[in-house]
Amino acid sequence: MKKSIKKIISLVIAMALTISGITYSTVAKADESKGSWKTDAVKVPSEGQLVGAGYIDVEFDNSMEGYTYTVYLDGKPVYWNGNDIVREELGEKKTDDSVTKTFTSSDEGKTEVYATTVSKHEITVKAKKDNVELTSVRNFYVSKKGLALGGDMSDKIKLSKLNCSWYYNWSTEAFNTTLDEGVQHIPMMWGSSDDNKEAMKNLVTTSNYILGFNEPDIETQANIEFFEASSVWDEYIKPLNMRKVSPAPAAPGGDSVWLKRFMKGDYICKNPWDGSWGLFYDYEDEATKKFVEGESDSVDSVVLHYYRNTINLKGLLDAVETLWNSYHKPIWITEMSLFGVKGTRSDFSYELPEKRAEIQKYLEDAMEALDVNPHVERYCWFPYDIDSTNDIDSFNGSGGTAMFDYSSGAYTELGRMYSSKGNPEGYNAQTISDNEMFVYVPETTTQAPTTAETTTQAPTTQTPTTIAPSETGTTTKPETSKETPTVSTTEIVTAKTAQTVKVPKVKIKKATKKRSAKKLKVTLKTAKGVKGYQVMISTSKKFKKAKVKNYKKAKFTIKKLKANKKYFIRVRAYKVVNGKVYYGKWSNRKVKFKK
Repeated sequence: MKKSIKKIISLVIAMALTISGITYSTVAKADESKGSWKTDAVKVPSEGQLVGAGYIDVEFDNSMEGYTYTVYLDGKPVYWNGNDIVREELGEKKTDDSVTKTFTSSDEGKTEVYATTVSKHEITVKAKKDNVELTSVRNFYVSKKGLALGGDMSDKIKLSKLNCSWYYNWSTEAFNTTLDEGVQHIPMMWGSSDDNKEAMKNLVTTSNYILGFNEPDIETQANIEFFEASSVWDEYIKPLNMRKVSPAPAAPGGDSVWLKRFMKGDYICKNPWDGSWGLFYDYEDEATKKFVEGESDSVDSVVLHYYRNTINLKGLLDAVETLWNSYHKPIWITEMSLFGVKGTRSDFSYELPEKRAEIQKYLEDAMEALDVNPHVERYCWFPYDIDSTNDIDSFNGSGGTAMFDYSSGAYTELGRMYSSKGNPEGYNAQTISDNEMFVYVPETTTQAPTTAETTTQAPTTQTPTTIAPSETGTTTKPETSKETPTVSTTEIVTAKTAQTVKVPKVKIKKATKKRSAKKLKVTLKTAKGVKGYQVMISTSKKFKKAKVKNYKKAKFTIKKLKANKKYFIRVRAYKVVNGKVYYGKWSNRKVKFKK
């Protein structure tokens, strides 16, 4: 009997231990799960990430059932008035209707915060259930600094080297190469053409922003009348669940008439003669006058382009304030730079060290002022090429604004400064080493600037570039290597720079393309003693968004073109002497291929 009792007691104890063990194991697993949540609950932004100022996406793990979740920025709850964040950095205040958002496991674990202060920031997510509160913290950095960079400007730099938090390339598609690895791309609907509309239909992006039309107020760029722009905006941009940045007028100063009409609306009146629509003051038929609403309510930020042929920091800052006072919306400066003309007082050529120093001081002061200005969300510099002969509208004399050499990807003093400034304190910023710097080969003679006045018309956006020749006849592509770019041992020199090496000018004998063809045949007049030929091709007569191809022979075929498109080309020869590349002049003749 006693033995039986002992067996029973032993069995009970064993069962108790087993049960206890199971219970303990379960608790342990739960604790482990909660511990993991505390560490990894915040998914976006990532730890230590550099993000662009403004509206910032936050994603977090809200999978634990029975909990409620709340998001905090820098230890403060994020307040909302309806669908709008209370942006305290812009002077907005909470109202009696302001609320904080709470989430459960049945909600999508996504929200936004708003920050423009260039500094380290903190996202905190608190999960509460009964008397239990769990906290997960994630640190990140905010910067306003970005870059306007077309693929034809340089495919050899890395945006991360300039410590950019964002960039755009006048396209809906990112580069998706080592060039932009880790840097957010902001898509743009450049214009209203069928190609632009098709690109928007196929838009794939992780960005929370979309940029509007590029310089719609001038003929050489998007060239869109306000009424058409408003209609296209309504159809393609307004429906997107993204923060919308206004079209970017070319007119500087913050008081663009085009932008005023787009934001606030204007009148139209039906033309009784041909049934078309025009501006109301063109007609006397008051009965058919119609007001078209502006797009202010669907625009989150407004854009400023600011070019001048003189250094005027006050003018830039005044333009920012004018824009803010007009619309009370945060400002993006998506293009700012200086344009010059050689031999004038606005000569900003790279070979003038005193001008380079002035430009660097101007940009450094501008960055410092814009970083602390609460009305500015983001800004970026537009870098001309070092040899700006072929840049925007042939503004030969803007090379001092270069941040890198288009051909080699080597950085200038201005690029190194841009890399080192505008970074949040504590951020592990990249640096540009001496062996990544551009080595300038002085000209044999330098023309002194004169006092002649120059035009003050602002330049437009993108331009053809000078790409170092390759050995094959293919389009120059971004590098796929993840290694840090270095300066090539082959220096790129123009015929102007080295007078001792003469490179003959090339003529185009024949260029033919059938209407439906996707290729064209080109024959050049053979140049003696040259290594090869560099060809620039574009659908624009001003060679905007041009592609550069290199060929060894004077007779070749350019492939992968679009059917039913007009094209323009120009050609130059090059030599390689003692490891240096010397270019001749571009052909004067711009050849148009007929449909």
